[in-house]
Amino acid sequence: MEYNDILQRYFQAQTTPAEEQQLASALAEKQNLTSEERVAKAMMAAAEAQREKRVAVSLRQPMQGVSRWKVAVAAVACVCVIVTIAWNLRPTAYCYINGRPIYSIDEARRYAEGMFNDLAMADIKQVNSLEELFTLE
Repeated sequence: MEYNDILQRYFQAQTTPAEEQQLASALAEKQNLTSEERVAKAMMAAAEAQREKRVAVSLRQPMQGVSRWKVAVAAVACVCVIVTIAWNLRPTAYCYINGRPIYSIDEARRYAEGMFNDLAMADIKQVNSLEELFTLE
């Protein structure tokens, strides 16, 4: 492949690593460089410097400014708030009929009225039977 063709493909980022090595060696040997060749040589030097540059990366860094106890206390507080909200959002049982909770106030009223009606009817029967015992004829 021709030298100028490789240079143009280098600027379009279409060269292979082998072609870049060939271009770098050709630019190193050449004495009078054109402006494009100087730019390509500078770009290659910058890319090589970046490849050699090492960056210290720590995958596990200690928490700065926040102790683990503070995080644990915050987590426990959040759990307590969530449990309290869940406890308060549960439905209210207005009464229990035969061990079954009644959550509707209308249904609880209906059962209560039925119970009081049954008691009233039972009272009427007792009063009538007492009157029959004590009536004088």
